[in-house]
Amino acid sequence: MPREITVEVGALIRNCTAPLQLETLCEGDLGRKISRPRIQKAGLALAGFVKHVYPDRIQVLGLTELDYLMSLPEAVALAGLEAYCGRRLCGLIVSRGLEVPPMLIEVARLHDVVVMRSPLMSSTVISVLTSRLEELLAPRASIHGVLVDVFGVGLLLIGRSGVGKSEAALDLVLKGHRLVADDVVAVTVRPPHTVWGAATELHQHHMEIRGMGILNITHLFGVAAVRDTKKIEVVVELSEAREDDYDRLGTEDEVWPILGVDVPLARIPLRPGRNIASLIEVVARNQILKYRGHDSAREFQDKINARIAAATGGGVPEPVPRAHSQPNSRAEVE
Repeated sequence: MPREITVEVGALIRNCTAPLQLETLCEGDLGRKISRPRIQKAGLALAGFVKHVYPDRIQVLGLTELDYLMSLPEAVALAGLEAYCGRRLCGLIVSRGLEVPPMLIEVARLHDVVVMRSPLMSSTVISVLTSRLEELLAPRASIHGVLVDVFGVGLLLIGRSGVGKSEAALDLVLKGHRLVADDVVAVTVRPPHTVWGAATELHQHHMEIRGMGILNITHLFGVAAVRDTKKIEVVVELSEAREDDYDRLGTEDEVWPILGVDVPLARIPLRPGRNIASLIEVVARNQILKYRGHDSAREFQDKINARIAAATGGGVPEPVPRAHSQPNSRAEVE
């Protein structure tokens, strides 16, 4: 069973300090874990009802919460804050640059809770935090392959080591397309159920070509030849040709699961003399056509079915059932 993904509040602060213009008011325990991307408003917790306060969510206090807190008798307000912060909150953020009551800072310090302040509206703070946390808490994996951007379509090239994935990617770069990652592709799942890939920090913008070694694609071809991240829209498998393994018409919708998301799979058999880069370009163009509602193989099959039906006077044959392939490249969940 995969382990639960968490992020320390210190890492979130480092990630959000610039966009949220965060100011730290109380140094607390930066090692506390956040496990949910949702943000929580205090609500009735300031009145002492803390049953539904989730300590692994960032708490946001706005004008309504602070006005309510200041309207309470001091003893009641302190009791509510004690119960609230006593839940071992991972962090509090006060929005709109509001003045923070000293009692809140004192109680937070006693319970080792981080308190920050942002000049932005509560809605903006929540939106930015949610977006960053969805990225940080997304399921992750490492896949052996090459990720390229061809005509705006993200193609993940897979196949056994030495089959020619990097050479094909280099040909594509020479044709004006863009490299995202070579050898190791770090993949994450983002809402709504899409898979994104990027290079690891060490390998970013580099490519290994057998006989030539490590190449810096940015230095060789310029910044337009690379990009940092790309949605994976098609998996392209490069493998030795075996006639019984390939659909001659292209009507079988095969997929390759990545972190529970089914990504369309295209198989390209390798033979001497085949221009693999051009074939990969055709895969990208064909995917663009599918996005526009045109499936060449199925349209051709429909014409054949209609011709057979007209000639025999029978019904239209059953459509080809959807096929699901199994992954043949190991994805190691981090």
